[in-house]
Amino acid sequence: MRGFGGAGRSIGGMGRTFGMHRRYHEGDDVPQVPVTRARLGRVARYFAPYWPQWVAILLCIAAISGLGVLPPLLVRSILDNAIPDRDAGLLHLLVAGIVGLTVVSSLIGVLQSWLSTRVGQSIMVDLRNHLYHHLQRQSLGFYTAERAGEIVSRVNNDVGAVQHVATSTVVSIASSFLTLVATLIVIFSLNPWLALLAIAIVPSFYLPTRIVGRIRHRLSRQTQEQYAEMVAFMEERLNLGGMLLAKIFGQVAADAEHFSERSRGVADLNVKQAMAGRWFFMCLAVFSVAGPALIYLYGGHQAIRGELSIGTIIAFVAYLTNLYRPVGQMANVYVDLQGALAVFERIFDYLDRRPDVEDSADASELARARGDIRLEHVSFEYPRSAHRVKHDNGDAQGRPAAPSPALQDVSFEISAGERVALVGPSGAGKTTVTYLLPRFYDPTEGRILLDGHDLRHLTQESLRAHIGVVTQDTFLFHTTVRENLLYARPGATDDEMFAATRSANIHDFIAGLPDGYETMVGERGFRLSGGEKQRLAIARALLKDPRILILDEATSHLDATSEHLIQQALEVLLAGRTSVTIAHRLSTILNADKIVVLDEGRVLEVGSHSELVGNRGLYADLFERQFRDALAQASAKDDRTADRTP
Repeated sequence: MRGFGGAGRSIGGMGRTFGMHRRYHEGDDVPQVPVTRARLGRVARYFAPYWPQWVAILLCIAAISGLGVLPPLLVRSILDNAIPDRDAGLLHLLVAGIVGLTVVSSLIGVLQSWLSTRVGQSIMVDLRNHLYHHLQRQSLGFYTAERAGEIVSRVNNDVGAVQHVATSTVVSIASSFLTLVATLIVIFSLNPWLALLAIAIVPSFYLPTRIVGRIRHRLSRQTQEQYAEMVAFMEERLNLGGMLLAKIFGQVAADAEHFSERSRGVADLNVKQAMAGRWFFMCLAVFSVAGPALIYLYGGHQAIRGELSIGTIIAFVAYLTNLYRPVGQMANVYVDLQGALAVFERIFDYLDRRPDVEDSADASELARARGDIRLEHVSFEYPRSAHRVKHDNGDAQGRPAAPSPALQDVSFEISAGERVALVGPSGAGKTTVTYLLPRFYDPTEGRILLDGHDLRHLTQESLRAHIGVVTQDTFLFHTTVRENLLYARPGATDDEMFAATRSANIHDFIAGLPDGYETMVGERGFRLSGGEKQRLAIARALLKDPRILILDEATSHLDATSEHLIQQALEVLLAGRTSVTIAHRLSTILNADKIVVLDEGRVLEVGSHSELVGNRGLYADLFERQFRDALAQASAKDDRTADRTP
């Protein structure tokens, strides 16, 4: 009997564990997520558009399950009819039937795999697009609170796991259920008593599955956490900024050791996870042999008495594969559903987050802008998630201290075409003002008006179409100079682009690059100097041609030539536009039409340079401390020049 199953291999080619060992060993465990109708319904909405394909997939699975129960019946006929009756024709026909059924079933399996993969990919594309568009709508506070690596992981890894849900989890549940039903129908029709005996072994497979599942669930969760820590460490260290810091401060070896520790931790947990439940798998192997043994024992006695044929016994042993494997898989249905829901739950966590700033239902489009700006009693406090909580020391009871408002009752006006400089010590609220103007945040109290329109009543897109920003940390994409410039205005012509770069004093430099405007700028523009990046940012703003400009100057770290070129470019950029500048340079302050002095989120003084110096207030003190040496050097230079003049 060795060739027919039992202690050797079954007719279907499965080992003595009837496919159960592979199932348990490869199971994926995830954090517990309650299976509720609401969650299932929300997930189903992403599957619903593809219901014709799902119908086709279920028909394929049903066909495969139906065909899968036929080969043992043909084997029974070979043993009970063709061979005893010496009917060669019937033997050939039955053998051809076994081969033909396998070929047809395999072809249907290929079709089913193609359909499920296509559906999985389509759902994944839908989810990824939905999530990406939703993340684009998130306010600035979201990106100050979330790690970039975590965001990318949600969009990439979590959404990518959706294909596994469609191609593995859903298909596995449907296939197991249909195979189990078909097998039960056939074995009860063959012999009810043998069928009951085979079913009696089922609990011995079910219980180890549940126990091992719990153990692996705990280990898998720990592994996922350790792996996330390792990936986050890599993302921080293996980028341009992180690697520069490591080399500058001599931490290359230390970082390598820290990474090795995290990598070893992940490896150790993977070993534990792989070895979890090995004693249960040993018991499982024993139980998998017990099933055929009982069939041979009971069926053998019936065969001796002439009540059962040898072919029926062999067919029954073959059917044990189709019985025990789906039972084990169905025992894990709840775990599979949890795994599927856990994937969607992480995605839904982002999709459920509402932006801090949203367009109101009656928001209008801003077609044109003059540039008149008025802040009326504006107060603002950063959302808790975006606030730098690490600076909160807490109160006497250990409760976190509430963050202080970034702005308090701020009011001032900017006329169209006026140049306004924001001045004040660090943390005074200058940057916060520049965040509120493009509606990266909305005021907690008060309002901001543009040409008489409350910003909250304008659509964000139309508002920002009239605002240009040049930040002190210029961001460039890792692409060509041309694409970085055209990002501000994709439809711009070459002549318009060249005009903008000439006005920003950067055209000759770009033209002299090896590939001109097609030169790659490198990660964050690393191949360009600070002054070159700044002038490229000015050219990008000029190409957009906004009515309102927000500038956070950063020229103190530049050489005199670069600063001079940027100053010339800024004069072109600011001409005829409303501008709000966080002032770092003396020339900006002296050329400003109005200076707003901020301290601790409040407006202390507003006026021209001469007026504020005459007031002898905070501005006069700041001006004296910051620019006294610059003025003295300029005066001395003028004196030397006068002395050399004949």
